[in-house]
Amino acid sequence: MLRLRSLIRLASAGRMCLSADASSAALPKVDKEALKELRKRTGYSYVNCRKALLQFGPERLEDAEKWLRELAAKEGWTKAAKCFSLSHRQVKNGLVSVITEGHTAAVVEVNCETDFVARGTDFKNLVELITLSALLASKEYAATSSASGERFVVKSKLFDSLKSTSGDASLKEALTSVIGKLGENITVSKVQLIVADPGVALFGYAHPREGTSHVDMGKFVSVVGLRRPHAGPFPIEKLGEQICQHVVGMRSETLGPPVVEAEGSNKVESFDRGNSEKDENSEADEEVQTTQIDESETRLLHQSFMLNPSQTVYEYVTGHGAKIVDFFRTEIGEYANKSG
Repeated sequence: MLRLRSLIRLASAGRMCLSADASSAALPKVDKEALKELRKRTGYSYVNCRKALLQFGPERLEDAEKWLRELAAKEGWTKAAKCFSLSHRQVKNGLVSVITEGHTAAVVEVNCETDFVARGTDFKNLVELITLSALLASKEYAATSSASGERFVVKSKLFDSLKSTSGDASLKEALTSVIGKLGENITVSKVQLIVADPGVALFGYAHPREGTSHVDMGKFVSVVGLRRPHAGPFPIEKLGEQICQHVVGMRSETLGPPVVEAEGSNKVESFDRGNSEKDENSEADEEVQTTQIDESETRLLHQSFMLNPSQTVYEYVTGHGAKIVDFFRTEIGEYANKSG
């Protein structure tokens, strides 16, 4: 009797092994490119993406992605569930970043719920990764198209279409990971590529500066393009930084035409100190020498230069043998929450 039972067990085990081998051999294959694309879109695991493709096929990636996201929320996949549950929250804080290289630049706005998160290392590292990836896209764009005339080409780029400079994970996976870790809704509301003529040098500035060693970040960002045919004693890098600071501080809106000499009303009027004896109030003398800045003027070239109000920006830049060809300015919140 015992021998009979042993034989039955052995036969049953043998059938199970044969069944497992057969099912393994008959394991259906999935399209590798579709699997790669689905993982890139969602950031979900190989196993789950494979399940979705087996159900919907490589031609129905949108349906597969929708099914995965619904399953993630239903089954409580930690990071995905957090992203889904937080996505309705408004994001009024964050950082705008800027990076320049030669005649190319990238500006990115990443929004979060609180200023506390925006100041953290994890958030800044995410912004840096996205910004460096945007600069790569800007350089690729510059290689296939060029700026016409003197003005910039400013091209908006979809976040989902950016290629990560990090080989470890896609940008969407990185975003999902940070959301899961910090517990706040985080969105990328703006990715802009800036390309100028190859003879133009681009300079960027963020205020207040609170970025990383590679990328400037702040609440306000500006990009200025300078053309200077001949090198001068004053570094063009310093000149570019000064004009960028002016654009942020004075809220320049348009470039404006070059200033003609007849418009030199912003220059300091000469004051004859020989007649100062007639006026016993020395404070009045100081008032005469003070140049007033017209805050209603929004044309960059016509504005009094912030660091030396006795000159217009046009006069200051041309005095250094340079020309401003174009500029760009933005600040946090211009694009956040506009969709809903």
